[in-house]
Amino acid sequence: MNSVDIDKEKAYSGLLNAELVGHKVSDILKSSDSKLKSHNIFEHAIYIDCGEEGLIKIIKDKEFVSSKSIVVNGMDNSSFKLLDIQSESDLVLEGDEVTSKGISFSLNLGSASLWHSPELPNISELISLEEVNLNLRILRDLIYKAPSRDGLVPLLENVEKYGPLEVFAKEQKPTISEKARPYIDALMWGVFSGDIEAIKRSVVPILGLGPGLTPSCDDFLAGLILSLNTAGTSFFGNEPGTIQFFGDVSKEISNLATDKTTIYSQSLINEAARGEGPKAVLDLIFSVITKSPDRVAELSKRLVSLGANSGADMSIGIYYGIRFLTSRIELKDLNEFE
Repeated sequence: MNSVDIDKEKAYSGLLNAELVGHKVSDILKSSDSKLKSHNIFEHAIYIDCGEEGLIKIIKDKEFVSSKSIVVNGMDNSSFKLLDIQSESDLVLEGDEVTSKGISFSLNLGSASLWHSPELPNISELISLEEVNLNLRILRDLIYKAPSRDGLVPLLENVEKYGPLEVFAKEQKPTISEKARPYIDALMWGVFSGDIEAIKRSVVPILGLGPGLTPSCDDFLAGLILSLNTAGTSFFGNEPGTIQFFGDVSKEISNLATDKTTIYSQSLINEAARGEGPKAVLDLIFSVITKSPDRVAELSKRLVSLGANSGADMSIGIYYGIRFLTSRIELKDLNEFE
């Protein structure tokens, strides 16, 4: 048996080595004790159920590492479904290894590097509003190029292409974006006016709406509140009341998600409510408010290409969030925002 065959056999038997570990993972694993269980196994991810601590995600791509995920090496061309592990398998943390009784699954954490979320940009790093809005146009144009129209991409396209009367007059198709449109419009007006109750009324009908493990509208909401909690803090660091409002909005949406959508979306939205998320998402948000158009284009392509719809839908949430922030500043400068 040559070395390639040996490596493949190890991969399929379930012996994994971690390359990166999110900074919250170790504490969660230790506090969960014997409550660890494999929740579900997909081609590109394994979810570990840690009881009250929620989910830890095992992935292959380090660009999407987060505070509650583990990136493994050696699995680039292999499916996690081929490993010797099934859903609902009991797992235990023993030293630096997560193992399972009765099967050969083992995840070694000993040689992994610790990943921390990047620091928020400070005010001296922020580019001008004109430059931010240019970056947003680049992000928007790349969202338009997303191959799938099953999610919310048509929502953003139609906002740009049609005036309100034409949208209302034309025959409506029963697409996800058309179902979500009135609620997302009302949601953004609620954010603009500071109306928490209006936000809650708008969010309830769209939580869980759309295809995927994390449905389209959940991805949108995660991108939106993550933008408010990160870019919003960078823009409005001298306005604690504004930052508190963004936090309150995020907390309400996260609480509503508990009973309205999938456990995967709950985990994603909960992270976003704390100002945390996958590296690729944070990199894009920070690049829009601090970097050149070329860098924004590079990172936009990376995120928009994630999954069938998830990356594009989350990118739309980022677009809405940062465009709201820049509009708020523009209106404040004109003394039209109180």
